Formats: sequence, structure tokens, C-alpha cells
Amino acid sequence: MAQSCKGGAALANYIMQDKKGYELFRNGICGETPSQILSEMKIIQNLNQNAQNKTFSLVLSPDKTQGQKLSDKELRKITRDFMKKLSIEPEKQQFVAFVHTEKSHKHIHIIVNRVQDDGKLLSDHFIGKKAQWAAHKVAIENGLISAKELLIDKLRSIDQGKDLDRTVKNEILRKHDFVMNHHPKSMESYMKKMEEIGVKIIPTINKQGQIQGHRMSDLATGKDFKASDVHRSVGLKKLMENGLPFIDANLSFTKPLESAQNLALKISREIVTEIAKDQFSQNLRH
Repeated sequence: MAQSCKGGAALANYIMQDKKGYELFRNGICGETPSQILSEMKIIQNLNQNAQNKTFSLVLSPDKTQGQKLSDKELRKITRDFMKKLSIEPEKQQFVAFVHTEKSHKHIHIIVNRVQDDGKLLSDHFIGKKAQWAAHKVAIENGLISAKELLIDKLRSIDQGKDLDRTVKNEILRKHDFVMNHHPKSMESYMKKMEEIGVKIIPTINKQGQIQGHRMSDLATGKDFKASDVHRSVGLKKLMENGLPFIDANLSFTKPLESAQNLALKISREIVTEIAKDQFSQNLRH
């Protein structure tokens, strides 16, 4: 983070609190207290009577885990590198760098006098964007993780998650087509066959206790989706319109939750029974 500001006492008092951390290093300043430091900077800042914002407030935040392991020598190095990439010469410009350690994420605050010895201002044009890129480059050059890398990894993970979702949905649709090609005679038969090949059909119940659709859960990955998100052809209403009725009188497209739960329990028991029979038959053959 970086911005040009007036650099008042409030900023200095906040940054240089002993309870927040410790001073890392400084240049061109002898004062001990925030007010003394600002007074020294003001001597140079008075050389420029036109500018409003004569101070840079910079923040450099190493990766949370890596930051805890960096020595003060390493922190000073990355701070100097960061400043140089912003066209701030640490050996020439007045500044003080303060490490905040009161939180688990160690970070460095830097107050820099924006006015040079000749009264000219250091440019603050796009200083925020420049600071982001400077921090990124400093991290790469010093073998550290940058915030941009973390963002890219996060976006990549999101994309990978979306790719996985698409893959799973396509696989569910493929299994649906496989089951439908075997012409199930009822919803119960369809649900049972889908579960046998790894897709559980989960009825969706509205506030009135009525079935209004279903979700499709891929048992291999644990991912589940609204049927309409998989494909419009696999929705409950569409299936029933295409000749897959509920045979059990206890369940229909608008029956209450209790009936749906009873049927789900019944179907589960039937599936368990069928699995047990299959296992028993296999044991006899062996």
C-alpha cells in the first residue's frame, strides 16, 4: 500500500507506537518521538510551499508465514529494495521504517519525506499501483511469495474448481443418459440405478413440505448440484413428463415432506437389501 498524504501527528503516532512493534531503521532523522521526527521533516518540507501532500505513507507486507521468519537484516533489505523501485533513494531521503508485530501478520510501515533537499517533490503519480508492482518484484527477487502470486493462485484454484464442476456435471449427465437408455419404469427405479452407478438423487423440499425438485450428488467427489444446473433434461418435472412416475402412492411431485422421507427410507432399505443379496451370492460362488 502507498499514498501521499499531509503526514500529520495522527499517522506518526499510530505507526510509531511501541506496543505495536519496533523501529527497523531510518535515514536523515535524529528525533526520538513522532513529533520530533515530523518537525525535522518539516524543515525540508518548508522548501516547497506549493504542495499539499508532502509525505509518503508506505506499507510493505511479506507473506504471513514467511514474514515471521525474516530477520531484521532481511526486512531492511526488502524495504530498501521496495523504496528504490518507487524511485525513493533510502540513502538520500528522510524516512523512518517501523515493524508492526502486534498481529500475526508482520508488516512494515514507512513514513517518507516526499520533499527532496532541492525542494522538488518525489512523484506520486499512480503511487498505489506502482507500490503493488514494486512489492511483487521485490518478493520475486528475494525468493518470497508475493500478494499477486497468492491472488493468481486463488484465481487458478477457482478456475480449477469450475473445471472440476463442469467435469462432474458432464459425468452425471452421462450416467443419466446411460440409465435412461435402459428404460427405467419409474422414478424409484431411476433413483436406484443412478445410485448404483455413483449418483444419489436427493429430493428438494419446499417450506410447505412439498417436493419441488431434486439435487444430484456425485458420490465419488462429494459434489452435488441442482438437477437444472446439470442439464434441463434431468429435472424431476421433466423426468416425470417423459414417463417416469412414482409408483409408490406415498410419494408424488407434490406430496409432503414426511412422505418423501418415508420413501427415501424405503428406497435406502431396498438398496441395502439388494447390496446384501449381491454380496451373499458372491460369497456363495466363492
